[in-house]
Amino acid sequence: MLKKITLSFFYCIVVISIGCKGVKNKKIAYVTISDSSYRYDSSYEQNFLQWKKVYEECMNYKLFPNAIYMGLQGRINVGSINNKSAQNVNGKTGILDTTYSEKLFNLLSVIGTSNCYSKINLNKNLQNEFYSELKRVLNQLKQYQYLNEFIDTTQIIFRITTLSDNSILPDSLVSILQRTKDTSLLHFKELLLTPGNALLTRVAMIFGFESEFQLRKKLSIIDENKFNDEVFFNLGNWNETGSIKLLSNHHLKVSINKYYTVFGEFYAFKEIEN
Repeated sequence: MLKKITLSFFYCIVVISIGCKGVKNKKIAYVTISDSSYRYDSSYEQNFLQWKKVYEECMNYKLFPNAIYMGLQGRINVGSINNKSAQNVNGKTGILDTTYSEKLFNLLSVIGTSNCYSKINLNKNLQNEFYSELKRVLNQLKQYQYLNEFIDTTQIIFRITTLSDNSILPDSLVSILQRTKDTSLLHFKELLLTPGNALLTRVAMIFGFESEFQLRKKLSIIDENKFNDEVFFNLGNWNETGSIKLLSNHHLKVSINKYYTVFGEFYAFKEIEN
């Protein structure tokens, strides 16, 4: 009887052993995406260099390697998965596994923040970019849409307010993804490992901007009184706000408080045999 038990036990060990040897463990690896994959037009280099100067003067250190200029990008942020045909394909599926939420600071890093309040010397492309965003916001507000007719584009100044540099620590992310049991994170992992997708791992962001412009025509008395006191508005999301103020020099100042990603660093992830 003992012999049968021993043989059975030995047989089980052999089966388990062989089975384990047959399983190939995999690990997640990542590589940086070069900016050549994301250049949109001939003005890219000029815009990149101008924003690089703004970043370095504001933050007092060099722009991070592999930075890709993204314009005034309000749709994606650090942790979004993107590809050449779609942005933020992970939607509301975030990177924070509730199991490891207490280790948030091991996953995300605030590299630096600076209150710049810098006037930007804009080339024509960047002037148009800021102006288009200003028009878009005024059109969104409906009740102040008519102010677009008052903007003198030859006498307009843009200033950025706060600039910040934030990053996901990719090694920490890989560690979480390789041991997670969380269903939303498993879905995130599946999207992350899909060929052609890339994760936005580091961003340089501005928290909105101020625009000051001369009026092309005189405001009504009602509008003058209203804007003398400064009018505040909400753009729909809890953290997207702004204001309109008539200045003593009879210029109008529109402040927009909203996060815009200007530079990003992308990583592509894949599974390889360990």
